[in-house]
Amino acid sequence: TPQKEALLDERLLATPAVAVQRAHEIASEMAADAAKAMHLAMGLTKKFETGIMEQVVELEDKTDRYEDALDTYLVKLSSQALSSDDSHVVSKILHAIGDFERLGDHAMNLLDSAKEKQAKGQQFSVDGAAQLAVLKEAINEILLLTCRAYQENDVELAAQVEPLEQVIDNLIRQARSSHLKRLNEGRCTIEMGFVLADVLNNYE
Repeated sequence: TPQKEALLDERLLATPAVAVQRAHEIASEMAADAAKAMHLAMGLTKKFETGIMEQVVELEDKTDRYEDALDTYLVKLSSQALSSDDSHVVSKILHAIGDFERLGDHAMNLLDSAKEKQAKGQQFSVDGAAQLAVLKEAINEILLLTCRAYQENDVELAAQVEPLEQVIDNLIRQARSSHLKRLNEGRCTIEMGFVLADVLNNYE
């Protein structure tokens, strides 16, 4: 398609090192777009705005198109004579783009949760909203770290991701436990409980 040609010119395949660099640039842009979609979608679960919703949909659509274009391009690139370094980069991109695309899917799931919350005209409890705010900050941080580590191939940055992921897992466990307590005490509705559970699943 014209979109694919604009993104990844097949004439570059004749110079594999240049083609690999271009693919890395597009994959890095895809990572940033997926992280931005998540950031915006998390905000929608607090305050719903149609304009922001449209941005999330556009970003998710873009990440899908980028994955498709990169996948096709990298398969062709793999058949070229690549240096071991370039071959490693191609392998890294192929592994990563599915994860970036999945981030876009989680953003769309959060968008659905935000729409459901908006349709019900209800809010999360004060406690629940406070826990989600802390989680949102932690997830934005882990997305930023992960994108930078990937884009810059920074191993030291990458090493900071897993400890933060464990912190996020603990925060989610606490949020689920607090929600159940509120439910048992009648301080939270079943309907908003379903929305909160969906949000926490996607945050995790």
